[in-house]
Amino acid sequence: MKEVKTQKRYKCDFCKKRGIVRTMKFHEKNCYRNPRRVCSACNNTGKYEYDTGDDNSTMVEVICHYCEKFDPQKIEDIKEYELSLQDKPLTDKD
Repeated sequence: MKEVKTQKRYKCDFCKKRGIVRTMKFHEKNCYRNPRRVCSACNNTGKYEYDTGDDNSTMVEVICHYCEKFDPQKIEDIKEYELSLQDKPLTDKD
């Protein structure tokens, strides 16, 4: 029988995602639940330039669809839901 090495796993400070150190360092910077997140597409400006790909190489400014999804109210709703789960006692059905 051979002993197998184990690797430490880490958990995101903002959500419940788990992974190795390198993965978590990248994830936490971009996590949608991180209030200080850095958007890799628009660098937190809300807009970025997009190349249309035609012959003229026209650059068009578009609204960042990643930042558009960020809804502070949704984050508050998630926090309330998680707190309600902590208060709820576990039963055999759970």
